Amino acid sequence: MRIGQMIKNYRDEHGLSMRAFAHLSGISPSYVSKLESDTQNKLSLTLPKIAQIAQALGMTADDLLATMDDTQIRLNPKPTQPRGNMLSPERLQIHLNTVPVYDPISCGTGKWVDEQPIDYLGVPDTMISKACHYFANPAYGDSMEPRILNGDYIVFEQTESIDPGCIGAFSLNGEYFCKRFKKLPDGSMWLFSENPRYDPIPIQRDDDFRVLGKYRMRMTEN
Repeated sequence: MRIGQMIKNYRDEHGLSMRAFAHLSGISPSYVSKLESDTQNKLSLTLPKIAQIAQALGMTADDLLATMDDTQIRLNPKPTQPRGNMLSPERLQIHLNTVPVYDPISCGTGKWVDEQPIDYLGVPDTMISKACHYFANPAYGDSMEPRILNGDYIVFEQTESIDPGCIGAFSLNGEYFCKRFKKLPDGSMWLFSENPRYDPIPIQRDDDFRVLGKYRMRMTEN
């Protein structure tokens, strides 16, 4: 469920105005309004804000993260800490799993390289399964907008198969893409962009095509 919808439902159930909920959560009434009207989940939230909202809803931050639909988390700014430690799990009582970050993946024509990680990303354990393996890439390009923006960190669940209609990380003839996989009624397979300005990419019978991972979430950095 969208976090804005959860706030709206809570306010309706408890007879709270936006100003009253803002007072409970410590965020501004205008930001509460923006969250409730954000029907496409375009607003990103820092973990501290998620924790504030969770407390106002009478939930733990972990429970709220698990409930949020297609959660977008914005990483906290880094002062003197390395990038992989930008989150503050101790203060928020959120347990993080370390996900390796590799080279940028194309939301256009970039690459993903199966080598040593260039960094590590902290992902709340309520959002991924301990039974699966994950990797992340910075997004490069705008072909997956508005769902995935240039510079976002894309977290993938490592897999060699994917259902039609799902977004994933793919290798096609040595090029690496984040696209939506589709199989048409005639049996042909394609990689589609979310941005209509980009043409779909056909997967031919003789192509070297591999599924690398299934899209799990995106995280943004200030």
